[in-house]
Amino acid sequence: MRKKIIPAKLYRKFVENMPLCCVDLVVENKDRFLLVKRKSNPEKGKWWPPGGRVFFGEKLVSASKRKLKEELGIKKAKSIRFLGVEEALFEKGYFGGPIYSINSVFLVKIGNSQADRIKLDFKNHLDYKWFRKIPRDTHPYPKRFLKLAGFK
Repeated sequence: MRKKIIPAKLYRKFVENMPLCCVDLVVENKDRFLLVKRKSNPEKGKWWPPGGRVFFGEKLVSASKRKLKEELGIKKAKSIRFLGVEEALFEKGYFGGPIYSINSVFLVKIGNSQADRIKLDFKNHLDYKWFRKIPRDTHPYPKRFLKLAGFK
């Protein structure tokens, strides 16, 4: 697996010409789920599941564990279960133009002690919040997977 950062100019060409492979995480603790407020596009300023790009040669579950640690500071999950795949096309991505991603979504259950010690990646997110109900203005894509995970 290559964990090399792609230079911005080259990454922009990828984003403009092909779909990105990503993982998104429905992080659950008891009867609540975690969303992060996005710092940049797509969906800047909106509540969204944590996640991100999969590296070349990286298994999807490994990418989920990596994103859990990088974005939330959680080193180990109680369980990780595949929920499904979703295509997402956003009019305004990180570079201002459209972005297309193919996202594998995982339900990640964590313990109480982990839920109380989130270390948010403020480089990519503004805030995080635990929810018991799906916010009304949630994008249809994460809403579908939150419902699949049992939330209303």
